Amino acid sequence: MATRKISDLTLLASGQVSSSDTLLVLDNSDPTDQNKRTAVGSIFKAVSSGTFSTPGLQFEGKTSTGLFSETQGQVGLSMGDARLNLQKVGTTLNIQARDSADTNLDFTISAQGTGKIRLGSILAINDLNFVIPNSSDETKEARFSSASIPTGVSHTYVLPSNGASNATDTLVTLTATQTLSNKTIASPTFTGDMTVTNISIGGNTTIGDEASDSLTINAASTFASSVTLSNTFIANSGATITGDVTLNGNLDMRNSDTIKFGDDDDLLIYHLAAGSGGNYIAGANNMGIVISAEKVELLNQGHSSYYFKGEAAGSIVYHNNSARVTTTATGIQIGGAIDAVTSITSSGDIAVATDKFTLDSATGNAVFGGNITGGGNLSSTAGTTFQLGSSSSAKLGVGRAAATYNLEVEGSIYSTGSTIIAGNASAGKFILQKGALGIGLHFTDATGTDQAVLNSAGNFGIGKSPTYRLDVSGNSWIDGDLTVNTTNPATATGGAISAREIVLTDPLTSTQTILTAQTSGGVSRGKVYFQSFN
Repeated sequence: MATRKISDLTLLASGQVSSSDTLLVLDNSDPTDQNKRTAVGSIFKAVSSGTFSTPGLQFEGKTSTGLFSETQGQVGLSMGDARLNLQKVGTTLNIQARDSADTNLDFTISAQGTGKIRLGSILAINDLNFVIPNSSDETKEARFSSASIPTGVSHTYVLPSNGASNATDTLVTLTATQTLSNKTIASPTFTGDMTVTNISIGGNTTIGDEASDSLTINAASTFASSVTLSNTFIANSGATITGDVTLNGNLDMRNSDTIKFGDDDDLLIYHLAAGSGGNYIAGANNMGIVISAEKVELLNQGHSSYYFKGEAAGSIVYHNNSARVTTTATGIQIGGAIDAVTSITSSGDIAVATDKFTLDSATGNAVFGGNITGGGNLSSTAGTTFQLGSSSSAKLGVGRAAATYNLEVEGSIYSTGSTIIAGNASAGKFILQKGALGIGLHFTDATGTDQAVLNSAGNFGIGKSPTYRLDVSGNSWIDGDLTVNTTNPATATGGAISAREIVLTDPLTSTQTILTAQTSGGVSRGKVYFQSFN
């Protein structure tokens, strides 16, 4: 066959080439037979698998844009750092968008113009992955959850019609504040408050299912026929009744409510809350209250004890159901003690259990044979003295009965004076004694802060709580000699002075000598005695 140049061969268009057509191939691996041929389809089967960064099939001049297949059953479209993978996993064909330069990558499928993206099969999206963001602010988003649907159950929600024309509507939710219109509700159950502007009910209507339920009507109401109320009737705006009212039960009033009688509310009956002073009846507009009956009685709540009983034969005032004051034809009888009297005016003697208390009209003397209990002051006239008792055996108790001492006080004693004087020549001493074992004697300032303490062990501390017989916090000054005596000369115990250093000051020259554990002695005109009695 004559040799022809490639440019002289017939040019086939792309649509005229089939996979069965053959191509000449130069095989450099076999020097003995370099001229070979292969089918066009075999050329494409021999394309390198490649990776997304180096696709096996690359487009002209684009080394990282093309097709690749990194594993069996996977085909990818590489676009620089981004790629689109198509791979079958199990019974699912996955399409994944990936980008090695961006952690997060949006995947957008968009139709042209007003065209729509249509699916020929059911679109199943996990409720966690189904998000509807706002078109202008993607921080606003709507999500849906199917967690409450039972396992194996499918629910279908039908969108209602808003009429023949296009309209915008709002879904009804559980907690959002919304306005509903054009709704027919079959067998509704309301657990909270319901506000209705106008309501039209045809047929029989039952409000409430228990005797404890109530109906409150705040507006003016008209009942064209008789009304039977089987439970509580509440009228918050008042009720005007032009006829008689017949009650077969009780008239119950709330706390702080009032029953008013008369055109000008001349008579008022008040019902108050517990603990606020009790209930009472009041006459207003200078109108009096008259109780007229052959017998008038006041009793306790249980009708078991009398407070007051009044009749023509006499009136009785009671205390705890015991008669205390009884009127007679000639005066009154007192059944019990007179506990407190503001003043008594009498022209004769007043004798109350003469062995206990006597007032003598002739001398003015008062004799008390028992205890005196008072809630006011006990005082003498100006320019005179007041004396309790006439001998050293007299006793006075404040807050307690005096049994041992002339003055016994249950509690603290306070005085504005500056001096306490006690003791006499016959006693020979002044004793300040603690009233109980195991307690300390504290000397405090005006705020109660300790300044000196004699504790229960007999240790005395100045400015601190003591742990030694004498325990001082701060500097001390002794204007005289200081003698430290031994406790027991026979056993040579006691008499020791423990100090970090001793400072000797010459009273004439003010020269100081400091004695420490490292010094052997010093000279001073000051006196320091160390007496061992050995």
